Amino acid sequence: MIRVSWLLPGIFVLACEREVPQVDDPDNIVVNGKEMSQDAFLNKYCIEKENHPICSKILDAAAQSMIERARNPNEGRMN
Repeated sequence: MIRVSWLLPGIFVLACEREVPQVDDPDNIVVNGKEMSQDAFLNKYCIEKENHPICSKILDAAAQSMIERARNPNEGRMN
């Protein structure tokens, strides 16, 4: 029987080695024809790669978006 603890390091290595796909618009992320949120992209491709240029661009855009939402909390809400 394979123990889960033996599989975890392999899964972690695979996740860390995942290549970061090209993103043209950090506010409208599309990977392989599928839309993806900034959070999902960062969690899937950018763990341990914060200095990667694309990850850095997405992280900056996500931070800017959060700042804008904090400044305008009622904007975009339906009343």
